[in-house]
Amino acid sequence: METRDRRAAQIAPAEVKLREDAERYCARAMQLGATDAKVIRTEDVIIDERARAKCHFPTCSHYNTNLNCPPYTPAVDEVRTLLSRYRYAVLLKIDVASGTMEDFNRANRSVIMNAVWKLESEAFYDGHYLAVGFGGVGCKDIFCPTQECQALTGKGCRHPFKARPNMHAMAIDVFATAARAGWTLYPVGTSCDLATIPSLSSIGILLID
Repeated sequence: METRDRRAAQIAPAEVKLREDAERYCARAMQLGATDAKVIRTEDVIIDERARAKCHFPTCSHYNTNLNCPPYTPAVDEVRTLLSRYRYAVLLKIDVASGTMEDFNRANRSVIMNAVWKLESEAFYDGHYLAVGFGGVGCKDIFCPTQECQALTGKGCRHPFKARPNMHAMAIDVFATAARAGWTLYPVGTSCDLATIPSLSSIGILLID
């Protein structure tokens, strides 16, 4: 019994430290341009095959064009296993008032991906060396929109420390996960009347353990 109590006492500070670090990354996400950020347990990250299927039906223009999009991203069961090895996730989002699609794209592209890779890097140097993040839009949109994915040719990614898959390419149901965190997202499509949508949102995630 004494040994078990000693082990529990050793585990507790590590868990507290992990939670404190996750909260600190939330604050850092806000400094990097996020509108909001929350710490959630990884059990509240929803994996659904249908989220990844939406990359193919209808087929996204980036499908099969780079290593961070399907069909090259991990199989759904592999993603589930990966997620189970982490305890906490930091969800970060950017909201922009309804306006033009350019407003939405600006939030989607550089700001969220920039925040995700920076948070992942900071977590790595804090000792969370297995931290990994995913963005809200494909890396090709941001880094190589007019170039062939160099990683597919065997030459290696041009931006290996910055380019990451987006969440739905990893089979994460962004809408359901956001709802678990208490956020409301509004679907946006090319035929939407943006004036009727309360806000446009882009979401990223950092997994730590």
